[in-house]
Amino acid sequence: MPELRITLEPADVRRSLGYGRRGSPSRAVATRLAALWPEALALLRPRGVWRLADRAQAQGAGMPRPAQTVALALCTIGAQLEVAARERAETDRALDALILDAVGSTAAEAAADALNQQLCAEAGRRRLHAAPRVSPGYGRWPVTSQPALLALLPARELGVALTPGLMMVPRKSVSFAVNFLKSAPRGRAAAGRCRRCGLPNCPYAEPGP
Repeated sequence: MPELRITLEPADVRRSLGYGRRGSPSRAVATRLAALWPEALALLRPRGVWRLADRAQAQGAGMPRPAQTVALALCTIGAQLEVAARERAETDRALDALILDAVGSTAAEAAADALNQQLCAEAGRRRLHAAPRVSPGYGRWPVTSQPALLALLPARELGVALTPGLMMVPRKSVSFAVNFLKSAPRGRAAAGRCRRCGLPNCPYAEPGP
C-alpha cells in the first residue's frame, strides 16, 4: 500500500494536547514530549489509498450532495503507536499515554492532508477543482455510512477494519470524500496550482505573492 510522507512538529502536538498559540505546556509535559518524540515518530506507518467514483457510487455510500466525480479516500498511521499508548496506560503511565495519543491524532490528520493533496493534484490534472473533504460522522453524512464507504476502498489491504460500533481500527485512521467540481469553490485563488485545491490550511500550499 502506498506510503504517505508527512511532516510533524512538536508544536502541532502541543495544540492537540490543548495548548494554543499563547499557552505553554508544563515542564513535565514538555520534557516527556521531547523524550518520547523519536520513539513516537518511529512507530508511525502512514499509508493511504484513494479511488474515483461516480455520483451513484458516492450516493450509495451515503455521501450528501456528491458531484459527478468524487474521490473516495482512506488513510491510517497503523497500529503500532496505538499499541504503545495502550501499554503506557495499562502500566499507569498516563502522561506518556496521553502524549502518544496526541501524536497519533496529529499524525492521522497530517496523513489525511497528504492524501488530500494527492486528490487536489488529480483534480488539477483533470482541469477540475477539489472541494473541501467530508467524512462520515460529520455534517449531514451519517457515521452509519462508514461500512458502505469502506466497501468501495481496499480497507482490508490497508489494515483498516470496523468495530460493531463503526469505529475504525486502527483508531488513528481517516476516511473521507472530495467532490471534483467544474468551478472553483468560493475564495479559491485565481492562479497557481492551489486554485484547484480544496485543502484548508494546507502545509503544501505555494507561497503567497
